[in-house]
Amino acid sequence: MSRNKIYAIVEGQGEANRPVSGSQSAVTVLINKLLIDLNCYTLFPVEKVPPFRMSYSEFFHSDKLERAIRYFKSYSDCAAVLVLLDMDDECPKEQASELTNRLRTMESLPFSVAVVCAKREYEAWFLASLETIHRGELYESEPEEIRNAKGWLRKKFGYKPTVHQANYTRLIDITIAHDRSRSFRRLYHAFQEIIAATDNGETIITPTADLKEQT
Repeated sequence: MSRNKIYAIVEGQGEANRPVSGSQSAVTVLINKLLIDLNCYTLFPVEKVPPFRMSYSEFFHSDKLERAIRYFKSYSDCAAVLVLLDMDDECPKEQASELTNRLRTMESLPFSVAVVCAKREYEAWFLASLETIHRGELYESEPEEIRNAKGWLRKKFGYKPTVHQANYTRLIDITIAHDRSRSFRRLYHAFQEIIAATDNGETIITPTADLKEQT
């Protein structure tokens, strides 16, 4: 079987939840949007296997991440795993490096792994592209500096992650979010790396220690 699917490990319930039976989760929508934007038609988000969900503490204070990665070895179509979590107050660069350093001590993997930490939270990416999600609205401050983007969206628009996150993700403008959000640029670059590695018949664990691509 060809390795052409991207699986996901996420922190948030909104990223993993399918708002309507048979619909896509937010992270599945996100993966698909990025692949299309990058003109990649040889990789696809996995549809039948739901994202593996973990709490923040489980990422850093247990071996659950390693066990989850090993779990995906049972899928012969797995080309890559996206590990996606929020960094409310921690440094995305340092925390991503901590996780990838751990993954590099594991046995050889038959697929790539990309760790992406959203600065503050996933919803900051919505603020970066707010005008395409809610027409006529514009978030004029720095989207990654607000401490509670989720709460801001809830107060202004009645936002609920398990209900709205997938559709909000569908409405993100990739170019706008890329221009306004450093951590979204990191996400975009991670997919460029995954695609290049797959095209070359290689596997990678990203980011590297210096994380230069996020500057």
